[in-house]
This record gives sequence, C-alpha cells and structure tokens, in this order.
Amino acid sequence: MELLGAVLSIAVVGFFAGAALSLVRRDLGYATSLAASVLLLISAVGALAGGAFQGLAWSGPLGDPESLGLDGLSAFFALATSIVWIATSAYSLAYDDRSSPLLAFCYALTLGAIALLVSSSSLLLFLIGWETMTLASYGMILQARGRSGRVFSAAFVFLAFGEASTLLVVVAVAGLHVMSGSFVEVPVATAGAIASVVFVAGLIGFGLKMGVAPFHMSEWLPIAHSSAPSNASAVLSSTLTLAGAYGLFRVLSLLPSPPPLWWGAVMLGIGAISVLLGALFAAVSEHTKGLPAYSTIENNGLILVALGIALIAHADGLTDLYVFALFAAFYQALAHAVAKSALFLSAGYIEHSTRTFDLNSTRGRAKDADRAARLGTVAAALSLAAAPPLAGFVSEWMVLEALFQSYRFSPEWVQFVGLLSGAAVALAAGLILVAMVKFLGFSFLWKPKATPASPRASGLAAPIGAVGAVVLGIGVAAPWLIRFLAPTVAAFAQAPITAPVGGLLSVPDGWSILSGSPFGILSPPVVPLALAAGAAVALGYYVLGGRSATRRVEPWMAGSPPGRDGETYTSFGYSTGIRIMMRSVLATREVRTGTGAGTPEERAAPFAYNVDLEVLDVFKLFYDSLVWFGDGVSAALKSGVMSGRLGRYLAYILIVTLVVVIYVAAAA
Repeated sequence: MELLGAVLSIAVVGFFAGAALSLVRRDLGYATSLAASVLLLISAVGALAGGAFQGLAWSGPLGDPESLGLDGLSAFFALATSIVWIATSAYSLAYDDRSSPLLAFCYALTLGAIALLVSSSSLLLFLIGWETMTLASYGMILQARGRSGRVFSAAFVFLAFGEASTLLVVVAVAGLHVMSGSFVEVPVATAGAIASVVFVAGLIGFGLKMGVAPFHMSEWLPIAHSSAPSNASAVLSSTLTLAGAYGLFRVLSLLPSPPPLWWGAVMLGIGAISVLLGALFAAVSEHTKGLPAYSTIENNGLILVALGIALIAHADGLTDLYVFALFAAFYQALAHAVAKSALFLSAGYIEHSTRTFDLNSTRGRAKDADRAARLGTVAAALSLAAAPPLAGFVSEWMVLEALFQSYRFSPEWVQFVGLLSGAAVALAAGLILVAMVKFLGFSFLWKPKATPASPRASGLAAPIGAVGAVVLGIGVAAPWLIRFLAPTVAAFAQAPITAPVGGLLSVPDGWSILSGSPFGILSPPVVPLALAAGAAVALGYYVLGGRSATRRVEPWMAGSPPGRDGETYTSFGYSTGIRIMMRSVLATREVRTGTGAGTPEERAAPFAYNVDLEVLDVFKLFYDSLVWFGDGVSAALKSGVMSGRLGRYLAYILIVTLVVVIYVAAAA
C-alpha cells in the first residue's frame, strides 16, 4: 500500500509539473499529463483491488490532518477520469498546434485540480481543488479559436455558473464542518435540519457543475462545451461534470443514513427532467459539439435518476433495490465518461477534416476518416444510444430496471414520481437514438455522390479508436466489472456489499446482472446473445436462399435531378419533425428570411422566402428574467443608495447594522 500511495502522490504532483513544463514546450506538458494519468489509473485499480490507502500526509493550516489517498469511492472516479485523460492527452499531442502554450498549461492544471479533489481526505483540500478546477477550465475555454466575443461570452457564462457552484459547495462543506467539528471527510452520525441544508446546497452546487436541470439549457454547459477546443471539451464534459458527481456522492456518503424520503424524490425528479430535456435538445442540435454536450445533460440526469431511486429505496427499507440502483448509478457514470470523451474527440477530428462543426455543412466529408476514428466514433455513439452489447446499453438497462421497481415504494406520491420518471427516461431513450443516428449519419456514415476527399489525421484517430475499444470492453465485461466496483458501492453505503451478479436461464453463473427475485428475468448479456442467435438465423437463410436480384433506381426528388446542394437531405431536415411535434416544449417558431426581389408583390410570394425553425428553451426565459430583475435592482441601488450623497451612505450603513444586530439578538 505504501507503493500505491507513492504512485498516487507522484501522479497528482505530475499533473502540476506538466502544467509548468507546458510553458516550456506544449508536447512536454501533454506527455507529462499522459504519464501522470497512467499512474493515476494504476493507483485506482490498486485501491479497488486491494483496499484504501494513503499517500502524502501533512497537517493543514487549521490543524486538521490532510492527505492524498484513495478509498473505494474516490478510486472509482480516479479510474474513470484516468481512462479519459490517457486518451485526451495522447490526442492533444497531435491536436494542439497553436502558438500559445496556454491551452496545454490550463489543460494540465485542470487535470491536476480534479486529481487533487478526488484524492483529498480533507474537505478544505477538496475546495482548493474545486476552485482551481473551475479557474483552469475557464482558461481552457478562452483558448478556443473563433470569434473572440463569442468565446469570451461562453467562458464568462461558464465562470459565472462555476463560481455560483463554488459558493453553494462552500455552504455544504460549512454545514458538514458544523456537524462533525472537522474538515476531515468522516461520516456524520447525527441528523437534523443542517443535514437537509447540506443536501440542498450540495445538490444545487454539484448539480450546477453536472449541468442538470435547470442549470443547463441555453446556458453554461452547451455553450461552454461547444465553444472550447475539442480536447478541452472532452475533459469538461467527461470529467469536470464527473467531478460534480463525485462531490455529490461524497457528501451523501458523509450525511446520516438512511436519508429522508424527499431527498431521493427531489433528486429523481430533477434527474428525469434533465434526461428528457437533454435528449430532446440533443436531437434538434446541429452542432457536432453542441449535440454531445446536450447528451451529457441526459447522461448526468440518468446518474441522478439512479441515485434518487437508491435514496428512496434506502429510506423505504428496500435493500436489494438500494444496492442495485447504486451499481446502476456508478456504472452509468463510467459508461458515459468513456463514451462521451470519444464523441468530443471525434468532433475535433471532424473539424480537422471538414473545417466546420455544422452537421448540415459536414455532409459526410469525414467519411474517409481513418478506420480507428470511424470505428471508435461508431462505438461511442451507439453506446450513448444504448445499443447492445455496449456499455451504454448495460447502464441504461439497469436504470430502467430500477425504475420498474418504483411500484414497491410505500408512499403513493413517490410511486407517481417514479412512474413519470420512467416515462421520461423511456421517451428520452428514443430521442437520444435520433440524436446519435444524426451525428453518425451526417459525419462519418453519409455517402453522397460527390464529396471532396478530407485529410486524415492518424495522431487524432488512434485515441478515438482506443476509447471505442474500451467502450466495447466494459460493455461485454459488464458482469465482471460490476463485481470489481463492489468496493465503490460499499464505500458509499458504509456497509459490506455483494454485487448483483449471478446466473440466469442458460447463462452460466457470474455472467448475468441480477439483484433478487423482485426483478425481471432478462439481463443485459442475454439480449446480445439473443440478437446474435437471430442474426445467425437470418444469415443462414440468406446464404441458403442465394442472392436475389436488386433493382436500383434514382431517388425521386419532386421531378428534379437528384444530388443538388439545395435538394440534399440535411441534418436540420432530419430533426424538423421533432421540432414541430415538440413545439410545446421547444417553443418552436417560424422565422422567414427574404430571398426574393424588393417589390411588395414579389416579397408577398411564398417562394421569395426561406422558412427556418427556431427553438427556444424555457429555462432561458427564466435566466433572462433573473438578468432583468438583477439589472433593475442594480439600477435602483445605484440611483437610490449609491448616488454620491454622504447622508444616504450613512443611512444605508446604519440600517444594515441594525438588521444584523436584531438578527444576532434573535438567534441568541
């Protein structure tokens, strides 16, 4: 264990050393981050296989002991992040060709901050890593190419939401300190009103970083992730949001157990809304990085759904469901982090090949990509669309299987929340399938008649292919991986846990994911086996029956010759049906832009206009209202209090002092 502690310490220090070295040479910074990620992976696997350990230790500024170490919970998140960072660091060596070394510096600093907060044993050290992560990520977004005004606006919105998140996390940490009397991460024994304050502050604070409803739409996550460089986008979407999930899991593991029933119900409802809206906006997005950014909202919502079910089951005494839902939450976090990193890296590959992030303009120009990039992207997108036997299929099946058990909750209103959440997740599963088919179809799989060849980039393709292989591997090996994650669930639950793995029908023992008699008889490994059997029958029929003649004809394009640019099926057209059918949620409206001549008669002709469809997020209206209110309050304070008159300043100070004195006297 001492050796693993040394490896972890070297890994954390290595990221910060990589940030310093990147100022000398960018490739040195990325190479150092790559090596540190490998060491972090080794230490995480060691902790999950051999138990918790401690590395560097010292006394903090307030006298509390601080150290770097991993237990079952932090080791899981170290495992997921290190897998992503190995791929993104290798990718960055070929991707970052800019003159300034600031992207490499901020990249390594972000990784080091996340590694620090994951491996910290002190809440104070966690806060230092959390704030460093926010500021370094802000710096990464500022390094994006493009219009400087748009980039700065995206980075500023990210920073605003990031600092709001930090303030709420500080409130949660302060509450834990009040209950335990220390900043050391130790479980709290006594429950009370402060525990609920910590839960609410933690849920909102960490939820802001995860980008779940209502902190995501038209705001920081889609804007920031789509504006950042592709290697930064992969880190932001796969591991920065994962750091938010880790913070939420860690705080919940420290709070008294079992939790109040309403904690789980609130989390389940927020998660279900996030899943549905994330999938819906992903389906209508035309941006190669905006689409996976919205998919991140959907996947993080699934984590909250599974965790909400676990908290409800724990409060209701349903131990088997509690354990199963926890495994679903952790497996979903891993499956999403790995697959999403590949999708963002492939967006960078598409941009390198086509010089655009617009799916309508891509039109298959990346179809001649290196095979590794193409196969890795297909595996990642299909996993996010829950196609068997990939990791996303297993995680989504587990979440849905847990939702099916909501009828066992004792309060009827919680059953109703579970019913609505199950419907939202099921609808989102279909919408995200549309989104991923669109992403693949208009980037790597489209084959129009005439498409100019696109340059290949093997240095970018290999990491994408490697991550795609990992996505396939953790899906096929799901039963064994779930048993490997048992220490993670045990560390969260603060109790010994047995993984829900067994035998089923003709499937050997240890090959199926089970959790007891209340659950159904189907298991993820059974589905790909059944599909393979059906494919074998179809293939045999095809081989024995011989090939039939296939008649090929030109597609009908309303009587016009096919293949013209204006008549080619577009990504926008692919999603138009959803925009129209879901107009009540998307607030879809028609926008007409004139293309005809200037006379009134010609402008009145229908063919003189292009009709476009715009969607509007309801949460944007909420934030716009907040901005309007804030501007009004600021203007009122400026004219009423801060007018430059000394008498008004003195009156303001006296009134505030009086309010504080009254509050303190009442509290005492």
